[in-house]
Amino acid sequence: MVLVWLPIVILLNLSLADGSTPAYTKKELLSQLIRLNDESIPVALSKQSTEKDNAYYGAVFDGDSVVSPIASAGLIQSLMCGYVSRDSKYYQSKELLQRMILAARGLLNLQHDDGTIDLLSTNFHSTPDLGFTIYPLALAYSILLKNNHLTYGELPSLLKEYLLHAGKALTVGGIHTPNHRWVVSGALAWLDTFFPNPMYKARVEQWLAEKIDIDPDGQYNERSTAVYTPITNRGLLDIAKKMKYNYLYDVVRKNLDLTFYLVHSNGEIATESSIRQDKYQRSNMSGYYLAYNYMALLDKNSRYSGMVGYIQNTVPVDQLKYMLPYFLEDPALLQDLPEATPIPTTYHKYFKYSDMVRIREGEVDMSVIAKNTTFFTYFKGEAALEAVRLSSAFFGKGQFESQQLEKEGDTYVLSSTIYGPYYQPLSKEKIPPDTDAWSKVPRSERKQSEVQTLHTRIYVTQSNGKARIKVSLDGPKNLPVTLELGFRLGGTLSNVIQKQGINNAFLIKNGEYTTYQKGNDTIKIGPGVGAHKWTQLRGALPKLQADCLFFTNYAPCEFEFTIE
Repeated sequence: MVLVWLPIVILLNLSLADGSTPAYTKKELLSQLIRLNDESIPVALSKQSTEKDNAYYGAVFDGDSVVSPIASAGLIQSLMCGYVSRDSKYYQSKELLQRMILAARGLLNLQHDDGTIDLLSTNFHSTPDLGFTIYPLALAYSILLKNNHLTYGELPSLLKEYLLHAGKALTVGGIHTPNHRWVVSGALAWLDTFFPNPMYKARVEQWLAEKIDIDPDGQYNERSTAVYTPITNRGLLDIAKKMKYNYLYDVVRKNLDLTFYLVHSNGEIATESSIRQDKYQRSNMSGYYLAYNYMALLDKNSRYSGMVGYIQNTVPVDQLKYMLPYFLEDPALLQDLPEATPIPTTYHKYFKYSDMVRIREGEVDMSVIAKNTTFFTYFKGEAALEAVRLSSAFFGKGQFESQQLEKEGDTYVLSSTIYGPYYQPLSKEKIPPDTDAWSKVPRSERKQSEVQTLHTRIYVTQSNGKARIKVSLDGPKNLPVTLELGFRLGGTLSNVIQKQGINNAFLIKNGEYTTYQKGNDTIKIGPGVGAHKWTQLRGALPKLQADCLFFTNYAPCEFEFTIE
């Protein structure tokens, strides 16, 4: 069957993108992905070393001209998709076959004697990064096996050699992070489908014996919603499917059920509580397509179908290009989904174990976050208040980070208590006889005196999409306090005063209101507080990379404002 390409339109009006009516069919998506893959191939080939005297002949280089085994594996996957697709202009291309063979040789050259590879930016003889190369290669190898009517030359034997050598490392090598366990285990599950080996399953069972790092809310340990959560779901699904550990489906379900409530009203995924590099980074839901689509088909789940439709309606189609090899390797993924239920757009969820409250009222959503320097966010369509932070000049350690989050009626209370002591001379018996005391005796050995205390409580109450925030600080008299409200760059703040000497920093007069506008959406905040002009307090974190509005005051104090 020849697929006809149809242009796919991404809905810009997110109110129409609840997922109940996908903008295009999966077969239309497949056609588009084949076209996009074709368009990317010339650039991908340009990064491959074709100079025979180059030490990394056949391998792929990154944007900084550093050789990359992971990118080399990715090239083979991309070229394989073009090579086997009848609708690709590269179908059965002899040049692509030669380039895949070249890349496979390059990978074998980069593989160490112990089976590992390097991630040259940080990890050497790395089992986890070896695992990351297995996924594209395993997909490519499986696609090759399922299209065995085509000619592949020595490519199958080269891939087999790399994969078997990798298996030796994956069965003994160590890891760095929680998600690496499931990356390695998922890679071993793939290898076991091609080359059954009891050592592969034994190693997977060693990692699974530690239990999956998911909390009762459904968050994985790293809370990395934009990067490592989709990667973890992928690994767990592969282990479940290929090694028949069916209980792992329940783990993935638990995470997917939570994720419905982590979607901002503008289509982005909430990253505020991540403890990895995606913290505060903007990302959409593209990485979740694989898991929601697979589980919608497996469970005949209409809610998961709704999320698949939502992703198709809100994510640029080129960001789903990673799905092409999955569709080609397993055409069952292209089956029609159950009738979709729209994703939830009105909810109030307190995720106690994840230290987060998520509230949504239509086009408005907000987060209350504990144990985080950003304690509140507020999104309203394109208008985004990406972070609210509080700091004081309290002994250089006054950046507020709540120690606990409690619910009092309809209000959430974030609180902390910190201390600022002074220190007395050491008692004679603690003074070393032969050296200076300050460098040798820890300060904890000294008696404290004149201990100062700062109690901070922040009250957040929501009603119909409007947030009321009360800030209360009980501490030393005349303690400078600053509240920072970081709005997404590219919008416009009205009725504010530019802070001299600092870009994108603004003050407000006492009692005044300001409006932030981006596109057709606005956020109104006030009344403001402006007791001084000091915004970068000693010991506070650097200013956010945002349009920052600062409220200023002196403790002890209490002030209240609304966001709507």
